[in-house]
Amino acid sequence: MRLLLGLPGSGKTTLILDELRRHPAGRLLVPTSTMAGHLRNQLAREGAPVRPSSITTIAAFLHELTPAARLASPIDLDFILRQILADRQPKPFATLLQSPGFAPALANSLEDLANSGCDALQWAALRTLGVYSGPSMQALGLIYDDLETELKRRGLLLRAQQMLDAARHIRENIPPLPEDIYIDGFFSFSRGELELIRALKSLTRLTITLPEWPGATPCLESLRQMGFREQRLHPVRTTPERVLVASTSRQREVEDIALRILEHRASGLEWRQMGIVLRKAEPYAPLLETTCARLGIPVRAYFTQPLTGHPVVRTYIHIIEALLSQWECALTAKALAIDPLHDLVRAALPAEGLGTLLRIAAAEFHARIHALEALTPWATETATPAEWAARLCTLRAFIPPPAIGGIVTPQDLRTWRGQAEAQRVFESTLQEIVPLLGDQPMFLEGFWREAQAALKEATLRLPDHRRDAVHLLDVYEARQWELPVVFLCGLLEGEFPRAATPDPVLSEEIRHHLRHNGTPVSTRTDREAEEAFLFDFALTRATRQLVLSYPTHDEKGQPTLRTFALDHLELKPAPPRIIQVRPAQPVQPAPPPSLAAAPPQHDHFRPTALESFLQCPFQFFASHTLKLREPNPLPHERLDILAQGSLIHQAIADHYRGMGSFEQAFTRVLERFLQRKRVPPSHRVELARVLILRSLALYEQDQRIPDGWETHAEKELELILDGALIKGRADRVDISPDGKQVAVVDYKFTSSVAARLKKYDEGTSIQGGLYLAALCQDGATPAAFHLAGVRNDTKWSGSDEPEEVQAWVGKALAAARDAIARIRQGDITVKPADADGCKYCAFADACRVKSVAALAASAEG
Repeated sequence: MRLLLGLPGSGKTTLILDELRRHPAGRLLVPTSTMAGHLRNQLAREGAPVRPSSITTIAAFLHELTPAARLASPIDLDFILRQILADRQPKPFATLLQSPGFAPALANSLEDLANSGCDALQWAALRTLGVYSGPSMQALGLIYDDLETELKRRGLLLRAQQMLDAARHIRENIPPLPEDIYIDGFFSFSRGELELIRALKSLTRLTITLPEWPGATPCLESLRQMGFREQRLHPVRTTPERVLVASTSRQREVEDIALRILEHRASGLEWRQMGIVLRKAEPYAPLLETTCARLGIPVRAYFTQPLTGHPVVRTYIHIIEALLSQWECALTAKALAIDPLHDLVRAALPAEGLGTLLRIAAAEFHARIHALEALTPWATETATPAEWAARLCTLRAFIPPPAIGGIVTPQDLRTWRGQAEAQRVFESTLQEIVPLLGDQPMFLEGFWREAQAALKEATLRLPDHRRDAVHLLDVYEARQWELPVVFLCGLLEGEFPRAATPDPVLSEEIRHHLRHNGTPVSTRTDREAEEAFLFDFALTRATRQLVLSYPTHDEKGQPTLRTFALDHLELKPAPPRIIQVRPAQPVQPAPPPSLAAAPPQHDHFRPTALESFLQCPFQFFASHTLKLREPNPLPHERLDILAQGSLIHQAIADHYRGMGSFEQAFTRVLERFLQRKRVPPSHRVELARVLILRSLALYEQDQRIPDGWETHAEKELELILDGALIKGRADRVDISPDGKQVAVVDYKFTSSVAARLKKYDEGTSIQGGLYLAALCQDGATPAAFHLAGVRNDTKWSGSDEPEEVQAWVGKALAAARDAIARIRQGDITVKPADADGCKYCAFADACRVKSVAALAASAEG
């Protein structure tokens, strides 16, 4: 019996494979199926005479030993624990019972206890030793006992019990075993795994590998007591070149990785000789896959993904949710996945029924809507769980068949295989919950509630058999991989190494008490030590070059903090590569594009449009040249701050036109708006109504209309400026008795009008100045200009000094002329005058102003 010890990179796996080549009848046990597949492929490429079955997972080995044993899956545990919680209703966990993540967290904690050798009986005994106290831990013991009872009744086992049963089977039955068994790729062993090793050691020649790190110390002591002979290995290769790259964002970081991969490929390295190691899939895996695909880099991901994230399964979920909602139009449109229908439906909400959709949708989509009618009776029928599972499997008819036209690409094949695999896992997951639910008829709503919980636990591994592709691995998967070039990205503090999160069930205090009383559950210190080991381990996966990288700014443009684990490496960040698009072949340069050369689109303007340009030329371009608009708001979003401001403007205007008091005018305007926009009653509507009525009452007491002056509301005004027509409506124009002097009031639904007035001094707000200029064009003299903040207390800001008012008019005219000239020249620069205004801009993601700011800050630094 041998125990091979050594630091990562000391060649333990290489030594095991060498022995397996010499003794092909032996068995190699590894933790995961993907690791087993990788080692099988490695030996197959070499032509080694080793059968594929010689390399397998320890789970498959256990199944060979005890084929009748049924391991409780995460779906089984989640279902059983939710049933126990529903039956017991434990008061200490009352606030957590409805939390969707509580049952999985409870399962993790109980499995942690089981893997440490603590069953329900031992947990109860630990109370007498003072290890724990209090009602919550007593309730945990009752739940644990119920779980073991229910698992036994259903013939299911926790993994720890499966290990113990397999060890007992080996001792009692002495099954035929290979002469040599090798166990490789584990960082440590649980108590159940150690018992299995104890049972095997007397029947076969065992060789076990373990890395030297603090978390493996208890296992090493147990193996020494079993009589294993230690053999210490030392690093067998030189340290690779290490490069540290600091990019401005995650996107730039991923682009740098892709460009470096292309450089290595151009130098003669094959795709499969490079790998990218992540701590977890999100957020880098999707970003890496899309960026590499854009640059023609084949990437093979070894991550599982949530089953509910696959488009096929998402379609099924949307269909059932729409059916159970009586075909609520928003959910049904999502199920149909018809892009032109979404915006039409949002405008029509609230609405339900397939008939409503048929009235809204174009005729070309009616057949797809009619197809859903066959499902309508399901909502009120009862059936056994097996029948519901069979019915839901028929939803595959709603997935359109692959369109085959022309040449079928490898990507097409991978997509179709992925759809088939998602369908298979979806159906198998439904079949898995059937025995849990029994055979009593039930409504679809009840079956779907349990099916959804199971689908959320299920994972999907998409088939990908490409040999020559860049490997995308998590740090655990990288255990069996050594590649010439490895990229280690996302090295931010708290992300890699990952910060240890507290257990919501077993506190750190209880975990420490358990450790002191012989139950080796993991503690926060253990998890932090494991994270540090994983980082150090990842540094050893490259043989030629290791590229470490991190983003200096997050998605909001805020500075990040790189991981402190990089400090001891003493590396200076290198500048990242930048993608430069070059044509594949020489092309004749096209004339530079210019909006000035296009047919004139902007021969007339509204003052608000010019203000939009002065805030940011790109904002004007997107809104007024491209005429882009946001999706129609949902019903509860329609009475937003802009709508409230518009309503108070209309109410004030109606009052000045003699259409009743402020309250009467607003009540009429609000009712008309709610009916036209189909806004449902809610506390938000009532809150907005009370706020505006209060604001109007305060404005009524402080209108500041000069005695004898005539007031005009929403007065239409026009101004010709440099050949362009400027049209607008002044909120309020007061005219002196002799008709020669005018005062303009601009309402703002805000209480901070002083800051708005500063923009008139800066020349970025020009509405009032242009209105006064239009009135001057008609022969009037500007006497005053005021901003009135009509939200809550009425706030006034402005001037009654003709000279100051005339200065604002001059600045407004100059700013308007400059804006008109730049619009005609085609200026669409991303250059916001007020950076704080970007958070209210609908086009901020399109212009990437955050990235521009981050790049500027990085360059300045």
